Amino acid sequence: MRAASGAALGIAIGISIVGAHVAGFALLAARCHGTELVVDVPAPLASPQLALDGTLPAAIAPRVTTALAQEPPGLARRTWSVRYRGGYTRAIGASQLVGPFQDPAARTCSGRVVVGQRLLDDGTGGPGTVAGQMRQALDAELAGESFWAIGDFVRVDKLALRWAQLAAHPEDARFVKAAPHGYVRATATIVFDRVGVPLVVALIPEVTATEVRFVIVARAELQFGNKFVQWLSDKLGGDKLATRFTRRQIDDGLITALAPPPPFELPGGGTITFTYCTGVPEIVEGVSGALPFGVAIGRVDRDPAILPPLRGPAPHQPIAQAAALAIDLDLDALNALLYELWRSGYLDRRLAEAGLDRRFNIDPIVTAFLSVRISPPRLALPPVIAPRGVGLRLAADARIAIADRGLTTVGRVWGGLDFSFTGGLEPAAVDLGALELSCERTPSVLVPCYADLVAAIRDRGADFHGELTQTFATLLTDIFVERRVSDSQLPAELVIRRATPSVITTASNASLHFDLDASLVAKP
Repeated sequence: MRAASGAALGIAIGISIVGAHVAGFALLAARCHGTELVVDVPAPLASPQLALDGTLPAAIAPRVTTALAQEPPGLARRTWSVRYRGGYTRAIGASQLVGPFQDPAARTCSGRVVVGQRLLDDGTGGPGTVAGQMRQALDAELAGESFWAIGDFVRVDKLALRWAQLAAHPEDARFVKAAPHGYVRATATIVFDRVGVPLVVALIPEVTATEVRFVIVARAELQFGNKFVQWLSDKLGGDKLATRFTRRQIDDGLITALAPPPPFELPGGGTITFTYCTGVPEIVEGVSGALPFGVAIGRVDRDPAILPPLRGPAPHQPIAQAAALAIDLDLDALNALLYELWRSGYLDRRLAEAGLDRRFNIDPIVTAFLSVRISPPRLALPPVIAPRGVGLRLAADARIAIADRGLTTVGRVWGGLDFSFTGGLEPAAVDLGALELSCERTPSVLVPCYADLVAAIRDRGADFHGELTQTFATLLTDIFVERRVSDSQLPAELVIRRATPSVITTASNASLHFDLDASLVAKP
């Protein structure tokens, strides 16, 4: 009982001391009329050029330090900070989406699909490759065919496919004529009862703004010892026969593999659409063939000036030797995707589902010591990705309602997630890279608020590492793994089993590369 009384007395003394300090601080504050940090930033949310100037109180302006956290294009961030006596600093930040911007009417190339030699033909003729599917298609196409002088069709033998450049195959020049971007070289022997017909087929890609197709040219050698039969062969025309054999089926698997990713339906409404663009195919002899694509974007009705930033073409990683397929997403593609996810409301819905506000509001420390409660965050602008060293940073500008004893204030939350790609057991790691909060006194006048609370959360950034990394891995799986790409006219579909991310950066641009374990499988 005495111990309990002693503890109670200690608590009472402690409260008295704290009360005395609070009263002393209140008296001191009443006598010290310093100028508070306030910034008036009447800037638009989006601007073709940086327009993020602020007006400061004249008495404090010489002491204020200004910094620009992110250079345009993209989501620029300007901060104003001042250091007070006692060693504490107060800061205010404002963000703006700065151009140049992507044009919804332009078919800009910002990504590419890369088909590796392994998916084209791994040398085994297995059904999981384009060569294997082509063999099956030719067998079905020629079944029952019979030609006088060469007999009945028996089988397709020694079929092989290769990504090719004409310079490496000069013997093809007389029938290929020109293939400025390279071609697919198919060789086979079509076996009939009386003769085997060696066949060389060139599939030359032609891309328009709405489709990719292959121009097929072929050469076949029909050589017979009998002069009369040879005369008939010349009349029949080996090249015409070869073209007929390949015209209807040979390119379908290639078109399926090289086409832009299929539309992605978003839960709750909205669709991500990938499109053909004005770029040209990129073929590397014996290694890969790539076709650029774009991301379709619309406009925001309430503010048509808000669009994803434009950086232009980025460097690309080569496809991994063991990968069957790869996808490259330039920063323009990544930011177009984020823009569409934001424009459709998908990101705000996911933030609400994540319950960041609920986690904060029911935290035992918050409920015990704070009267502050927050609303779900709402993104004021689309998140933007920019290069950061050898990795990437995703920056976002959100709004929250901060309620404190009946008073509600609009808070501007600035956050940054840093992505690094190690290629190990954890191929992508995500860390909290930035967290800042400013409050609105009016829609354009900003003041510091809750700096100590934000600093405490920021200092716990390591706690977020595991959860953020797992969230990214789950998102990666949802987008790519076990996805099936097919066409209703084809007997097989492309199945993606695993995605391995990596990144290549420069000072001003970057691209995210995914090596995919994929194969063609028969439809169920």
